[in-house]
Amino acid sequence: MKISIAFLAAIIPSVAAFAPVATPAFARTQALNGVPLANGSMEFDRVCREWRCKYEGDKVTSESLESIAKVLEEYLPTIKGVSEGITVNRLICGGCLDFKLQMTVPLDDFGPWEEKGFEPEAEFLEKIKAIEGVSQVETQTITNMII
Repeated sequence: MKISIAFLAAIIPSVAAFAPVATPAFARTQALNGVPLANGSMEFDRVCREWRCKYEGDKVTSESLESIAKVLEEYLPTIKGVSEGITVNRLICGGCLDFKLQMTVPLDDFGPWEEKGFEPEAEFLEKIKAIEGVSQVETQTITNMII
């Protein structure tokens, strides 16, 4: 079977219409008005404040982790009141004995929260520092983008 050059010339442009178009990740999310990173190849539109520490003992029976949970229960309503758009995640690693609390807010809400010292951060951290078996109490600010 011979395929003529005229046939190929006629069909190739129409086949190209079905080829996937590569769109950079940044272009797909650009409409979200995020802050660009990495020379425009990434962006973020939310900011996360993380409070973390090490606890002592097995995650199932740890008295220090139980005490942290009680402090969290006390402060959770205040934390959730920081922003209408806040998400709060609690992470526990039984292998490395990490407790992490991540609070992520929309970009517009981060500045006002930062100006207030990330309330109730100072009080919360002081309370968990006082718990026997808690160490390495730290904080970190991290950009966040749901992709």
